[in-house]
Parts: sequence; structure tokens; C-alpha cells
Amino acid sequence: MRNLIIPALTKHLLLLALLWWLPAWTSADIVVVTNLENPVASLSTKEVRKVFLGRLHLYPGTEHEPLAIDQPQGSDAYREFYDVVIGISLPKLKRYRAYYLFSGKGKVPYMADSQQAVVDSIQRSTFAIGYLVQPDKELLSKVKVVYRQSTPPQ
Repeated sequence: MRNLIIPALTKHLLLLALLWWLPAWTSADIVVVTNLENPVASLSTKEVRKVFLGRLHLYPGTEHEPLAIDQPQGSDAYREFYDVVIGISLPKLKRYRAYYLFSGKGKVPYMADSQQAVVDSIQRSTFAIGYLVQPDKELLSKVKVVYRQSTPPQ
């Protein structure tokens, strides 16, 4: 009887350990998206940073101004995007934007209420650009991905 209990217990402990560590092995996709009719096919990390920091005044190779759309400020998507893709802490971003607006050199992105609102806004404007974190296939089918980054496992 004892020989049957130990392998079963070991099996369950291994399964529990695997389930506990599984989130640490996964990564989240962050995608920057635009309207399907936008002529821009892709953007570099540097260009994405410039768009969302208000420093890219025209899409590369076009005469069109990007209309940047942010996720809600308190959302995990907002924090993760600016931390991972833009590479700036939220307090530093706030100071940077205050300075940039005061100097008259840049624009702050329009604030959407949700990922769905980001997609809806992008569908209404050819030159709108936003980001989605862990988007589902339905949302992605409505927009064009111009940049993709996976967050490192935690």
C-alpha cells in the first residue's frame, strides 16, 4: 500500500509545482496596431517610442501625422507598455510629458477606456495608432500589427 501512495503523492506534488511555476514561463505579447488602410507596414522600436512620447510628427515615408491612442492610465496594459516597450517609468513619463507639453513641442496621446475602445478608435481613423496587450484574435483581425514585442518571463 505504501508503494502506491508515494508515487501518487509525488505525481501530484510535481503537477502542483508545474502549475505554480507556469506563469513565470509565459510571456505577454504587446502589439502596436494601426488601421488596416494605413500605408505603414512596420515600425521600429525607436519609432514606436517616438510616437508615444510625442516626438514622431509624421509616419516614416509618409506625410501623415500619427494619432496616438493610450490605454487607461491606471491599467496594467498602460504600465506594461511604457515599462517594457518605451522603457520609461510612469513617474518619469509624467514629468517628461509635462515638460514636453509646456515647451509646445509634443502631443500627449488620446486616452481610450479599454482595449476595445483603442481598436474602435483605430478603425475610425486611418492614421490612428495604439497598443494592445495579450489581444485576442478577434481584436487583431480588425487592425494591422506594425510592431510586436513579447515581455520577458517573470
